[in-house]
Amino acid sequence: MLSAAQLQTLKACAFGATATFALFAGDGAFAQEPDPIEVKGELTIVTGLVDGELKSDANARLSATSSTVLQNGIELGGSATVRANGNEPAHRYAGGRYSSLLSGGTRGLGSDDGDVFLEGAYLFAKGGFGSVNIGHDAGVASRLAVTSPSIFRSIGVNDWQTDLTGLNDVHTVNDFSGQSAKISYMPPPGLLGGLIGQFQLGLSYAPEIGDCSADGCAPVSGFVVGPNGDLVSVEQSWQDVLETAVYYQNGIDIGKSPLTVGLSASYVHAEDGGDQTVDEALQPLFGDYRSYAVGMNVAYGNLTVGGSLKSSNAGLNQDRDEDYLAFDAGVTYETGEWNFMLGYGAAEAERDAALLVGPVLNGTLVPLGLDRQTQTAQAGISYVFDRGVTLGAAAQYVDSDKADALGGPEKAGAIVFESSIKF
Repeated sequence: MLSAAQLQTLKACAFGATATFALFAGDGAFAQEPDPIEVKGELTIVTGLVDGELKSDANARLSATSSTVLQNGIELGGSATVRANGNEPAHRYAGGRYSSLLSGGTRGLGSDDGDVFLEGAYLFAKGGFGSVNIGHDAGVASRLAVTSPSIFRSIGVNDWQTDLTGLNDVHTVNDFSGQSAKISYMPPPGLLGGLIGQFQLGLSYAPEIGDCSADGCAPVSGFVVGPNGDLVSVEQSWQDVLETAVYYQNGIDIGKSPLTVGLSASYVHAEDGGDQTVDEALQPLFGDYRSYAVGMNVAYGNLTVGGSLKSSNAGLNQDRDEDYLAFDAGVTYETGEWNFMLGYGAAEAERDAALLVGPVLNGTLVPLGLDRQTQTAQAGISYVFDRGVTLGAAAQYVDSDKADALGGPEKAGAIVFESSIKF
């Protein structure tokens, strides 16, 4: 069931989309009947042993897209995606998955407690001007992101959908706005007619995100200790969320195979919408959200190497922007059927966990200093069958160094099996 805030956002988005599409269509009639609805889907099942304990997880996604072309050559369409994933938090996180106190945009439309939700629902227009998306959709900072290469759909050292260890806090994708209602624009790809390679720019804007309440803003045990020693839950919102991103790709002929380079960079800024806490004295601890991310991949033949980095203030009102810092690096070798990978990731959350606020000492809030450092590595192999079926296995290791108040240091090793199908 949708909340009142979600319904209001959906209505505003529908009104804006209708007005925009009317502007694109002008007085031109449809040149043809709408194309048949294109349906795509994927299902991933992960099972593994984590320090001898058997665990499993499943993810499913089903999307439908349809469009039509006007007489003026503009393509208008819509897309919707349904997602089933009980391990996905209701809101994106400001820093790492497990270390964040504050959160950002919603994962989609639907109950925060449900395993099935509408991940995306948006309208789009494409033409000589580029492309415009309006609705619940990922922002350009996420859509144009480059991270370390992987051969798996769900498991990985970064940007994972499944983490059976429950410790991997590495996240370098700049996706703070989540699937919140927004408008995104991408001009036509290419610069100077593609003379220097493929060059794609993007811009996204969300008027407001974050209608969570109580512990809904804290992915895992996020809390603040108030002046009286009690735990204080945080309600927060963000406004004027702006994303800018760029992606560049170019190929250089070297021998029998081209050397292809892909680069990405993005910046996300969100204004503090007025955090609400039980004690107003805690409000100065939070401020505008700032985050930047960069990534690079280099491919030659069957071999791809690359990595990425993200730095963020995690929504905390501090002078520095590295309250959360993460990076990953990896290599894959893909033959078409047999594929191999190695990956490494690390993250440091210095002021992002439950932190920053402790008891009052001589009228001053005393920082608790609850830091969290994470290192993770993964080696894996997969085999691709016909009809989009892939089976793979990986060995994972995660070292989570955190304060005793957060459970103390933990380490975990896992043998994980992933099966996936795309259609």
